[in-house]
Amino acid sequence: MHEKTLILTETPPALLERLEPRVKLICVAAWALCIVTAPPQRWPLLVANVAILALLLVTNARLAGRFVRRLLPALPAILGICLFLPFLQPGEPIGRLGFLTITRPGLDAAIRVGSAATLCLAAVALLWASTRRDQLLVGLRGVGLPAIFVGLLAFMLRYLDVLRPELHRLIDARTARTIGPRGPGRLRSGAHVIGVLFLRAHDRAEQVADAMAARGYTGELRGLHTPHFHRHDILAGVTFCGGVLACRLTLGA
Repeated sequence: MHEKTLILTETPPALLERLEPRVKLICVAAWALCIVTAPPQRWPLLVANVAILALLLVTNARLAGRFVRRLLPALPAILGICLFLPFLQPGEPIGRLGFLTITRPGLDAAIRVGSAATLCLAAVALLWASTRRDQLLVGLRGVGLPAIFVGLLAFMLRYLDVLRPELHRLIDARTARTIGPRGPGRLRSGAHVIGVLFLRAHDRAEQVADAMAARGYTGELRGLHTPHFHRHDILAGVTFCGGVLACRLTLGA
C-alpha cells in the first residue's frame, strides 16, 4: 500500500501583518490628519485617497474578509448622519422632500462628512484586521497612550468575550423557563436579564481585581510581543506618510 503524506502549509502573512504596530498606528494618524484637513470639493484628492486605500486592499487581499466585517457595522451610523445633514444646513435650496428643504451647503457637508468618516474608519478597520489584539495594545502603549487607557481597553476587549456567552446562557435559561412574554412583559424580562448580567459582571470584576492584586499587578500591561523596528517598517512608514502628505499638498492645495 502506498501511504499518502498530507503536508500542511501555513499561509504567509499579508504585507500589513508584517509591519510593526506602532508604524501602522502612526500611518493611520497621518492618514486621518490629511483626510480631515482636506478642503471641501477637492475631488481629485478624494479619488487619490480612495485609490491608495484600494491599493492597500489589493496588496493585502487575504485581509479583505476581516476588513469588511469590521467596517460594515459602522457604516449605518455614518449613513444616518449624512441623511440628516442636507436638511440642517441653511443656504441655497436645491430641492424639497415633503416639508423639508435640501440645501446645497447641506448636501456638500453630507458628502464631505460621509467620505471623510468612511475613509478614516476604513483605515482603522484595516489596522484592526491586520493586527492581533495583543500587538495592537502594545503598539498603543508604545505610541504614548496612557497605561490606564490601554488597560481599560484591554479589559473591555477581553471581558466582552467572557460576558457575551454569559448573556447567551441567561437568555437560554429564560427561554427554557418561560413561554416568551410579549409587549411590556418582554421588556420587563429583558431588564431582569440585564440586571442579573450586571451583578454577575460586578462579582467577576471583584474576583479578577483580587486575583490581579495577589499577583502583583502594577497597572502596566505585559505582553508576549516585544516591539522593535526593522528596516522595512521604517521604509514602509516613511513611504506611506510621504505619499499621503504629497497627495494632500498637491491635490488639496
